[in-house]
Amino acid sequence: MRLIFIALMFTGCAIKTTPIYTTIKTPFINISDQGFLKEGFNYKKLIIYKAGNKPIEITLKNSFICLNGKCMSKKRFMKEFMPKEYPTNFFDMILDKKCIEGYVCKSSDNKIIFKDKKNKIFIVIR
Repeated sequence: MRLIFIALMFTGCAIKTTPIYTTIKTPFINISDQGFLKEGFNYKKLIIYKAGNKPIEITLKNSFICLNGKCMSKKRFMKEFMPKEYPTNFFDMILDKKCIEGYVCKSSDNKIIFKDKKNKIFIVIR
């Protein structure tokens, strides 16, 4: 019993939840609203609440990305939904507020703005 309590205590502390405002505009995704970024052991989950609609969830875990519970490899996701020149860890870098070289990108401790006019992609997380 004591072991379960200790395990729960450490696991509960390992999840960090940050309130955010997100805008993601791509040819396939267009959303802009409040949400949360949950970060745990080897995963990140972006939950965006759209007024009156079901929340959109984007989960990054190891080599997989899930969009509203439907998972695929990051490589396949990037091939199907993003420009071919983007790195496989594109969303990991954006959520870590790291800029991708060769694109218009501004980053600080609490905000990232990414623009790719050629591919019509605009992402803001703050």
